[in-house]
Amino acid sequence: MRQRRLPPVVVLCLASMLVGCSGGHSTRSPSSRGLGRGAAPLPTQRLADQPPDPKDLDLNDLVPPAGRIDHVWYVPAGRTLPEVVVGWSYRSRHVPSTLTDERYALTVWHPDQVTPGSARWTPHTLFRGSPFPFRSTSVRTADVTGDGHADLLVTIECNGCNHATASASIFADRGDKVVRIYGKGFLDGSKGEHVGVRGRVISETAWGASRGRVWFDEPRGGSSVCCPAYRLQTFLRWQRGSWRAVTTRKLLPDHDRFLGQRPVPAP
Repeated sequence: MRQRRLPPVVVLCLASMLVGCSGGHSTRSPSSRGLGRGAAPLPTQRLADQPPDPKDLDLNDLVPPAGRIDHVWYVPAGRTLPEVVVGWSYRSRHVPSTLTDERYALTVWHPDQVTPGSARWTPHTLFRGSPFPFRSTSVRTADVTGDGHADLLVTIECNGCNHATASASIFADRGDKVVRIYGKGFLDGSKGEHVGVRGRVISETAWGASRGRVWFDEPRGGSSVCCPAYRLQTFLRWQRGSWRAVTTRKLLPDHDRFLGQRPVPAP
């Protein structure tokens, strides 16, 4: 039995379309982490004979001994099964061009072999080795694929960049896997040493989901990205396994209702 103890985590229940979270707290106890600086640790392959409700799981079991839990998000079942998403951190090798040796990972735990009293939980690590920390708003949910289960909208903001630079990705369940269905690109946090995260790189851009569509609100024109002539809104819909732009429109910043809702990330 492991003797490691983690401080309490205030968890987030993600059920809404646009924001998907109601508040949160990060654990910051240095005593709850290992000292390893090698390759990224991975969670246990599977957890057998566990409660079927993710809120009844022991959070200590969801990260490796060298890891520390920073955030937990509960994903509602919808027409399928509930899941739990864990943002956690660990110490890694020293890269001089990064701000810290701290690295961040994001793991989805999905139940299978579910009975009324037990389930086997399987981890799917979506990110590891990120030099950018997760925030309470990094993971949001919305059913954008129309399968009745909430998909994951993941925003990872660069904490050393200007103009709210971030990566945007969407993940969906596909059978017994969790796959990326949106977000090509790479956000480098190491000045060319390839320490960063995959995903579409955005700046001064808000994005979210509404009525089953994914929308992006981006700056266009003007003298610089921070002073655009107008905002371009693009609405995407998932159809037959790919994304299709269904609507685009131009708006002046003062008449942009999406920015008024302070989505994530907010310029």
